[in-house]
Amino acid sequence: MLLQNLSDLPRLIQAGMGAHISSANLARETSRLGALGVVSGVGLRQIVITQIRLGDTNAIEVARTFPIPGYFEELLRYCPGGDHADRAIPMDVPDRVRGAIAKRLSTICSYVEVRRAKAGHLGQVGINVMWKCALTALPTIYGAMLAGVDALLCGAGVPMELPDIVRRMRTGEDLEYTPLTGTSTNVNLQIAGDNSASVLQNHPVPRLLPILSNYAFCKRLLDTWRQRYECEPSAFILENHAAGGHNAPPRDHVAFGSSDDLESYFDKVLRIGLPVYVAGDFPDGGTQSDMLEWLSRGAYGIQVGSRFALCEESGMRPDLKYEIIEQNQNDELQVDTDMRMSPTGYPLKFVRLPGTLSEPEVREAQRHVCNLGYLMHSHVDVDEAGNSKESYLCAAMPPDQLQKRGGDTADGDGRICLCNALLATAGYNHASEPVLVTLGLSGKAVKERLTAREVMESILGAEAVAKFEAQLSVK
Repeated sequence: MLLQNLSDLPRLIQAGMGAHISSANLARETSRLGALGVVSGVGLRQIVITQIRLGDTNAIEVARTFPIPGYFEELLRYCPGGDHADRAIPMDVPDRVRGAIAKRLSTICSYVEVRRAKAGHLGQVGINVMWKCALTALPTIYGAMLAGVDALLCGAGVPMELPDIVRRMRTGEDLEYTPLTGTSTNVNLQIAGDNSASVLQNHPVPRLLPILSNYAFCKRLLDTWRQRYECEPSAFILENHAAGGHNAPPRDHVAFGSSDDLESYFDKVLRIGLPVYVAGDFPDGGTQSDMLEWLSRGAYGIQVGSRFALCEESGMRPDLKYEIIEQNQNDELQVDTDMRMSPTGYPLKFVRLPGTLSEPEVREAQRHVCNLGYLMHSHVDVDEAGNSKESYLCAAMPPDQLQKRGGDTADGDGRICLCNALLATAGYNHASEPVLVTLGLSGKAVKERLTAREVMESILGAEAVAKFEAQLSVK
């Protein structure tokens, strides 16, 4: 039951998590063993350039294979020996000319991450594109597609334009959305001069897997894709609010109740007739019994995140993983949801750990900052003459900066710089930035150190994993 044709979508998805928690290393291991291994698309411009600056020669070699001229040479300028080696990695800015460099760097860094995940096996690899990271959504998708990504998973929003984005990229068209649906952010990507259509058309069209949390959004997205783009999702991923990281807001905007539970809408979505994955709703933490239970109810498969986040190959700092596992062994781990903390405005699920941003006193001591900018969104002022000026805002900005750009300083109350926190959790800038570990309730079931293979075997069975490994090996 757990085996299928290799051209089919795998029954198991290893979820895209955090910033570099679902690293290329983890996705490569799960993909070669029969899952859809997924890399996180969050913060890749920061992550890959930092890796190269720290001496990762493999990342440079992979970047060297980027198929569009000019991108690799531009990347080298920010690496050791380059004339921008000591400069801050560029942030997104509204000006199209000055902002183009950040987009190109995001593109090639996404390419590097996906190529590394696909190396050495024939398994399928996806990338998780956080829709609320709107400014990097287009270059992340572009770079991943140039790398031959097998699936695009999109959550933290409703990816209405995703089929149009894929089609335009594959025909080499410039892209512009004002705004990208559900984000309040104007986005654009100028790629016509790349002459990349022939490269992209040598790769299969990636599967499109929206991650949603209610029936209404599934129906709305399906109707829009059918009417506007004449296509359908390859599958729906239904994510319960017990999942880690960002959750969809509760229906009453106050607290999660029975109407928010996956049980309340699973059967309705199933009747739509498309394949359905279930995520974040596993009494046993995401094991074979959970898989078989949901398959018996008509699901195509399951997506598991937190157990993989705590496995040996994940990008989470080892000391954090081991502290969480130790707390689980003593049944002490607490997983909370905060409705205010994330600048996205979405509820955020995280682990209580001493010295991290899970503690109110640590949050209160954190400086307001927006020096990475992955969660910024558009703000447009129009003067008396009708001239408009676009600027980028983030609720985590210093209040004076937020006000100067036309934002409401009250919007910053209770927010944290999530970009720095997630990168610190993966070991980047952790000496100067406090961490925040996002984890779902199923993470409380992890009471021993496991490899990704051992997690896979506990879900698919050792025999199935061994068969996938043999079938997906490079001969």
